[in-house]
Amino acid sequence: MRDSKMWKGKGLTVDIVKLPEGPFPVATPDWEQVKADLREFGYGIAKGVLSPEEVRTMRAILTREIEKDEQAGKIKESYTDRDAVNRRLSVLSDRHPVFRDLAEHPFALEMAAEILGPSYLNETFLLHGLSANVTRPGSSDMGIHGDTDFIRPYINAPLFARMIYFLDDFDEEVGATRVVPKSHIWGHLPLKDGSVKYESLPALGPAGSVLVYDGRLYHGTGANRSKDRERAGVIAGYVHSWMRPLVPFPMILDPKVMEGASERCRQLLGYGTVNMGFDLPWTQAPEEIAALTVGQKREITDMRREVRQDTPQQPAS
Repeated sequence: MRDSKMWKGKGLTVDIVKLPEGPFPVATPDWEQVKADLREFGYGIAKGVLSPEEVRTMRAILTREIEKDEQAGKIKESYTDRDAVNRRLSVLSDRHPVFRDLAEHPFALEMAAEILGPSYLNETFLLHGLSANVTRPGSSDMGIHGDTDFIRPYINAPLFARMIYFLDDFDEEVGATRVVPKSHIWGHLPLKDGSVKYESLPALGPAGSVLVYDGRLYHGTGANRSKDRERAGVIAGYVHSWMRPLVPFPMILDPKVMEGASERCRQLLGYGTVNMGFDLPWTQAPEEIAALTVGQKREITDMRREVRQDTPQQPAS
């Protein structure tokens, strides 16, 4: 539903896209309810996914890593932010094993499968990226957008699964992520030319919760209007096996960081040699990287039955 509004002093008419009817999703420990919310609203909020100890550990690591990057002059402004107040950290998998393990968290894998659906020959989906966004007092909001906006032409299909892990309480004052319910089914990109304003609401939850959403959902970081509170979120994204992730992990991660990682984790981070049933070993990769790869696990006869759809032989009469 749209209303038109004249912005005072600017002479501009802006269409207001109002929120649909609620009630809207709230944080819940019921994963099946989260899935139902995902289907209807494009997002859900799961409570208690991370333990208090996991939250404390990850939060302390982020604080340490931000201080380290600031001292080294490595903090860079992001084009997605309106200012340089908040802090973003990329490639968390290389900063501590706890984040590497987060890539294969049971909640994330179950929700990614719910959004993305099955693959062609049961290849694993891929970790698109793993980063952190820490809003600080005074940081501005982020423009409303979808995580599939860069795909042109627009494809109205579930291509991206997103998780935001709350390492602090997410409330409106500290800039909780804002969402536009049901926008994942609108079938078009959000307009960003200033002619439209989308009403949104904050996704609220205590530390340890996770906001999970379809990448088509319109959303954005909220403004931190608090005087002395930060809010940290770890952002994990998953894509189909045939898509190019944001981060080419095998080219970036220190192989020593991956020592001891499970096969599932390595597949998620792109160390699998199989796609669409074809196994192409990394013969030109350095030995320490090639040793981390995961090859074909399925029998070729099994794949043939699934792909070729051969007509069964009829018994002789």
